[in-house]
Amino acid sequence: MSLLVNAAHADGLPNIVGRDLSGKITSLHRTFDYKPMVVNFWWVKCSPCKQELPDLIAKERDYPNVDFVYVHAETNAKTKAPYAIDEVTGFLESQSLRLYRVIIGNTKARQSANIDALPTTLLLDNTGRIEQKLVGFTLENTAKISEWLAKQ
Repeated sequence: MSLLVNAAHADGLPNIVGRDLSGKITSLHRTFDYKPMVVNFWWVKCSPCKQELPDLIAKERDYPNVDFVYVHAETNAKTKAPYAIDEVTGFLESQSLRLYRVIIGNTKARQSANIDALPTTLLLDNTGRIEQKLVGFTLENTAKISEWLAKQ
């Protein structure tokens, strides 16, 4: 399957298209509901991503007025395709993680959104404009996410 890859729209919201965990085609634009949004780009084999996801899940529970979307953003090196749904769900189950809004994308989609490293988190306002781009899982970035969420 070929995924659509387009540059970010003028509003800043990247045009990432992929499959959700049920196998349906979805995109960031389809999930955008004119609410503040946290978009986390991650990968099942990324150690810092594994450390960051539980923190983001806790924040998601604490801030129901903010949408959280998790973009699995790497291509499977063996198949040269996006990761299979069962690979992503198997990883989540093995880590006892529950993500509600997942887009299984690929490396090209990530790169088209100017995401060079994982994890990267985008903080978007209710118009889809990117307010902050935070690269890596650090105490400083965790604090910045918390500060941003408190203002929403």
